Amino acid sequence: AILKAGGAYVPIDPSYPEDRIRYMLSDSGTALVLTSRATALPFEFEPSVLLIDDPAWEQQEGTNLSPLASAEHLAYIIYTSGSTGQPKGVMIEHRNVVQLVLNDPLPFDFGAEDIWTVFHSFSFDFSVWEMYGALLYGGRSVIVPKLVAQHPAAFLELLSKENVTVLNQTPTAFRGLIQEAMSRTVPLNLRYVIFGGEALQPGMLRPWKEKYTETRLINMYGITETTVHVTYKEIGEAEIEANRSAIGWTLPTLNGYVMNVDSQLVPVGAAGELYVGGAGVARGYLNRDELTRERFVANPYQPEERLYRSGDLVRRLDNGEMEYLGRIDHQVKIRGYRIELGEIEAQLLRMEAMKEAVVIARENEQGQSELCAYLAAENELTIAQLRGALAQTLPSYMIPAHFVQLEKLPLTPN
Repeated sequence: AILKAGGAYVPIDPSYPEDRIRYMLSDSGTALVLTSRATALPFEFEPSVLLIDDPAWEQQEGTNLSPLASAEHLAYIIYTSGSTGQPKGVMIEHRNVVQLVLNDPLPFDFGAEDIWTVFHSFSFDFSVWEMYGALLYGGRSVIVPKLVAQHPAAFLELLSKENVTVLNQTPTAFRGLIQEAMSRTVPLNLRYVIFGGEALQPGMLRPWKEKYTETRLINMYGITETTVHVTYKEIGEAEIEANRSAIGWTLPTLNGYVMNVDSQLVPVGAAGELYVGGAGVARGYLNRDELTRERFVANPYQPEERLYRSGDLVRRLDNGEMEYLGRIDHQVKIRGYRIELGEIEAQLLRMEAMKEAVVIARENEQGQSELCAYLAAENELTIAQLRGALAQTLPSYMIPAHFVQLEKLPLTPN
């Protein structure tokens, strides 16, 4: 209704702290809050609040609205974390959303018979793909209750009961579903499992692929500022065996460029920052003109094209695909050596028993920077095993001084 009326929406999770909600409403200039009695704002809001479960709505006219929006109109503003301590609003237009789902040729065969889950919070942009992927193809959406989403056993039952055909997951969430599915026999009708939101290590998918052989497994790298998804990569036996975070090729309406710090293209195999151009690039950051100019730049080779600097480190492989290596700001300097922490993490994750790994730099008692690895594995690993495995591919200055093994790594709400 908001979109057809010509408005734009700002998704706000009711569980957010009050100060964050106040900031988002103020920064976005929100004129109207749609909510319910159960999720009412914890403070007075002017100019207006409408409760969608107010009985008075039943007396209102239910005539379908005529669309008022055009391709360049704002569709939504999603807030992401900002380095200044305040979230920043990313402005996405109608045309950005349409190109995501209806690009040609789309590397999927979605149709009206598909049943999608809406698993993610609508304040997380993965939900944009879930909602409009179903609706723009005439499919059906199954809204997953939060409590069901948090319990793999209940979620697996829902997938079976509702005959879900398209499932979208972060790798972390899917890991729990794999464990549940391997412990019992549940019939599923899944045609696609699509991964996004974080780096995927394909080796974790082996048990699922062996049990549900007909399900196609797809890895999609994406960025909020380029409208959810940028690349597409189908995961088969070769990818599972290599266990490398390959993100594939850009979608048909997007372009990807791997550049160095001087905005020059780097050779195949060399690491560089991914710049994204094409129809998915957002309008910019709301009320953050300086940051918009910094992150949304002209293509030095085609000045008429606008690019988004992702801040992600990738390299292009010989076959034209890209491999995700980590964040540019994951770069640290240890004893004079410039180190990409993502490279160390990638090597740890190639160990057979490894499930998760994060490497950070921290200061010791002498004020010197040292590398520390936090990891979760299927069994206990010795420091000798870890150092020996890393020494096969990394120079000595890139091997962490400390290793901390945990049952699992802590997660953010999303």
